[in-house]
Amino acid sequence: MHPDTVYQPAFAEEDNALIPAGAAGEQKYDVDAFKAAAKSGDYLSRLKLMTGAAGKCKDGSFPMNHYALIKDQHFQDLGESVDILVVTWRPKALEIGEAIITVFDTESAEFKRIQAKSTEPDSGCMYGPEYLVWISGVKEWATLFMGSKSSRRESPQLQARLEKAATLTPHKIETPKYTWFSDKVMPCSSPIDMPDMEELKATVEKFNNPPVSEIEKVETTGEERAR
Repeated sequence: MHPDTVYQPAFAEEDNALIPAGAAGEQKYDVDAFKAAAKSGDYLSRLKLMTGAAGKCKDGSFPMNHYALIKDQHFQDLGESVDILVVTWRPKALEIGEAIITVFDTESAEFKRIQAKSTEPDSGCMYGPEYLVWISGVKEWATLFMGSKSSRRESPQLQARLEKAATLTPHKIETPKYTWFSDKVMPCSSPIDMPDMEELKATVEKFNNPPVSEIEKVETTGEERAR
């Protein structure tokens, strides 16, 4: 992973500064203040392994089998492995179509409908545990959805790391017909830069109390669809 990565601008890094160094004085506000001001809504970022099935990998705009921290339409490259603190989890069902439907109540008819439909090819439906994680290298909160068949099979390893650190890496899976990559969960051997405990409590409270369901009408690029 790239621990020094914070925000990646859309313009080229080699663009020359137009103001002489120091002429504008020292920047008054720090990176944390920028993140708070630039946040478009009260949504947690998402942590996702970008495999060959992702549209951004297909068009070459994002490295294949790298982890992405996704906020709004910005995909931050975290590299081929990422160290996380696994904080807590919740059940989630997700349907992607003309609208994105998210359901957290496992007893609801809508959750069960999405769960059943997930077995159909190209249904846009997934279900599984979703984790609240702290990404140590970039000091960011994110959700990690283990909604595909492969990731659900690996999710007990993540469940075993609750309140502990873990390292995520891509894992190659092969069958006689297909080859794909999914998450591999391992104990973390690197020190974790811990979050502020008051912030942790507030983030857990928000994560543990989502709306029963959400419907969002947005354009999608198929990034959520995976085996």
